[in-house]
Amino acid sequence: MMEELIILKTIIDLNNNYYLKIINNANDLPIYIIDIENLKLINIVKKGRFLLKIDFNNLNKTKYKRLLKKLLFIKKIILKSKMEIGIQKDSKKLLGYVINYDENNKRQNDFILAINAIFYNTRYERYNYIYDTVCNYLDSYFYGKDLCDFPNNKCGEKRNTSSLTGCCHHFRIKCLGPLTKLVLCEYLKEDYTCGAKCISCKLFTCDYLEKKGIKFRIKDILLLNVFFNPLQKYFIKYMVFTPKDKIIKRLMIL
Repeated sequence: MMEELIILKTIIDLNNNYYLKIINNANDLPIYIIDIENLKLINIVKKGRFLLKIDFNNLNKTKYKRLLKKLLFIKKIILKSKMEIGIQKDSKKLLGYVINYDENNKRQNDFILAINAIFYNTRYERYNYIYDTVCNYLDSYFYGKDLCDFPNNKCGEKRNTSSLTGCCHHFRIKCLGPLTKLVLCEYLKEDYTCGAKCISCKLFTCDYLEKKGIKFRIKDILLLNVFFNPLQKYFIKYMVFTPKDKIIKRLMIL
């Protein structure tokens, strides 16, 4: 799971004061509920409100991207029409019901994270959430595992060479590439953590890691695959050694 959502008994708390309720069966659901598999704007308009049903036994993982894109599109239209989303419960809003949910199933959790992203108020807020969530996931993948095999400050990729340059080095004049000198990334802090929180750097895997079967592809990360167009994905992949704020700014104009 990319980011830990708070799960208390039968509740999945989302951001922006929304939450989902986990139930065991669909017998007692309101008649105006909308099955996420059969999202149709005309049906939502007829029912006069927007309340989701998500049954993971019926959801095909190959349809996740299509369903989420459709949900995002319909949510935007609903907001413009000022139709009510969810049911107000004290200070929070019930967004819908989840059936046959397994909190240990990564694909299901990724789907819930994407639902969470959809119901942010602005695109900027959504991009920030996605960016931080994916970065946290990538960090947690490596945390405590020493996958790069670092004895004596030399990673596995450089083991049989005299070079100490690694992932956090780039050419001084980037546009000249190998015609200029390799230098340590200016965003690398004294404790060897990244001051840029650069998603492009975190997505990068060298040949040494790929031989271990470790490779991150944007199309395999649901949050990146659903919410960004091809040009945005290009910059997400290649804007290495770049701070988060600059990457987000670029994504916003594309």
